[in-house]
Amino acid sequence: MEDKTETTIETSSVGRKVSRRDFLVGAALAGVGTAMAGAITGCASPAPKDTSANKTAPEANAAAGGAEPTASGQPAFLTAPDPIPDSEIVETVDCDIVICGAGICGLPAAMLAAENGAKVHVLEKGSSYGIARLCTAGFNSGLQTKLNLTTDREEFITSTWAISNGVQGRMSSYGLWFDNSGPYIDWLESVFNEKGYQLIPAASLKDYKITNDGIDMPGASPLWQAFAQMIFFADSEGKFFATGGKVDWTGIMEEYATEKGATFHYSTPAVQLVLDDGGRCTGVIAKNESEEYIKYNAAKGVLLTTGDMAADREMMEHYNVTLGKIIRYNINTNDTGDGQKMGIWIGADMDEFACGDLWPFAAVMMDGTLPTTFDGTHFYAGVANLPMLMVDGAGRRLMAENLPFQSPSIPKLTCTPDGCAWTIWDSAWESKVPQGGYMVEDYTASNTQEEVDKNVANGVTFKFDTIEELGKHCGFDKDIFAASFKRYNDLCAGGKDLDFYKDPLWMTAIDTPPFYASKHCSSMTSTRGGLKNDERCRVLDKKGLPIPGLYAAGNTAGSFYGNVYPPNVMGSGIGHGQCFAWLAVKDILGMDFIHANI
Repeated sequence: MEDKTETTIETSSVGRKVSRRDFLVGAALAGVGTAMAGAITGCASPAPKDTSANKTAPEANAAAGGAEPTASGQPAFLTAPDPIPDSEIVETVDCDIVICGAGICGLPAAMLAAENGAKVHVLEKGSSYGIARLCTAGFNSGLQTKLNLTTDREEFITSTWAISNGVQGRMSSYGLWFDNSGPYIDWLESVFNEKGYQLIPAASLKDYKITNDGIDMPGASPLWQAFAQMIFFADSEGKFFATGGKVDWTGIMEEYATEKGATFHYSTPAVQLVLDDGGRCTGVIAKNESEEYIKYNAAKGVLLTTGDMAADREMMEHYNVTLGKIIRYNINTNDTGDGQKMGIWIGADMDEFACGDLWPFAAVMMDGTLPTTFDGTHFYAGVANLPMLMVDGAGRRLMAENLPFQSPSIPKLTCTPDGCAWTIWDSAWESKVPQGGYMVEDYTASNTQEEVDKNVANGVTFKFDTIEELGKHCGFDKDIFAASFKRYNDLCAGGKDLDFYKDPLWMTAIDTPPFYASKHCSSMTSTRGGLKNDERCRVLDKKGLPIPGLYAAGNTAGSFYGNVYPPNVMGSGIGHGQCFAWLAVKDILGMDFIHANI
């Protein structure tokens, strides 16, 4: 099937953009690891070319869908616009279900609805269906259990609650996903088998590094129990993205839904929800390519799968101020919180906090701008992402540097003024790192001396004869850095990190000149946090009661993540978002599914 995806990656500091399609293809060729599976999981569709990156902050925010604060100091997006009058509506369409968003969550919902004879219309802001990410995810499906790849329910639920700091996530949501993901994967596999494709559990691939957390590899952090739940889409020969099989699986989903009777409306953003006098959501008003309003009446229900809010900086920072320190945004520029806003405007409640889907080591220049010398696949500087010494802008050590992927982003955002940190190492690093250790070669970085030398030539990494010269160049406070550096080497000599308890395999002294330093920031692909919902995926109002007829799933929905995206649950964004969209349609149509908590 022809690949029609056309999404933009935005790097906001320098206005550099590359096609996400190109990025993913390049990443696959470089040997993409499964952190991408958890990281690139937005549920909305491809974005048009964006021109806001080089504008001033207010201009860029307005271009991305934000607005100036009101006189009260509240963000403008919290104020509902005037209802669109019937006199401005040029067409009315009657159907059973309206799905807003033809991305990775809206598509399986459309498939199921159409498969069961419902008259379903899908409204999509972009010009095509959403891009095919790297995987889906689930537990104890037929294709997993036959390979003895089973997961303990209690261990998963309790671990995920703890890891994500689940202050607003519902433990019952974790159980809901766990119980229903197996049936969802079984259903999905049957569809793809019918189309001539396969589904392959990542954990069954012995020679494929399934995570850059380094499960079972020397030097990996033992802090969290990890769940390698990713399931890859493969062609008839069993090839998937990392082995040359580029499967446009969202295109296959759109094709299947269309064959079963679903109708897709592209370049048709939903703009307002419609309520009847009893408070039931009865439909959606959308805008077509001619800027005309069309009302879609949904007799059975409306499902919001419009993606996240990362492209509206005002909205994102309202729900997580620390994300304002993010320098590199690899975002879908269509994801301006449209579904969340429409819900808010009719009285829906929102998660109090949105976490970011973060990548911790994106390279920056001395002045904090992004380098123009990277090719879009290796966007980490070589060795700078390994667990060497990491300090903030004052020269103060920040963390146990071998924390699992995503985790090193948090101290940089919460404990530094600029969201950046420096990694420091010496010229003997290759002889000191664990043999066969994780992250030696990865799609994000080539951790070789050759790569280090290239980064030095390009001004991304800096090389010094003395540690004093290094500290002065980086702008560290002389006394703070001297104390931190001495303390770190003393701990290395003692063989134990008494400050942060980093794995002793990585505790090696920095003592062999020349010395290297590279500055890095956290980057982000999406936000996680949205409209509160219950165990039937129904959107809740501010009293905790369901709004009849209104459902949400994927990054539009909340009540799943706390204030940390759990990197130990690989593929959780796509996996639970797809499953919950599927369950929402089941609830709308009165179909059975597993209810463990209600």
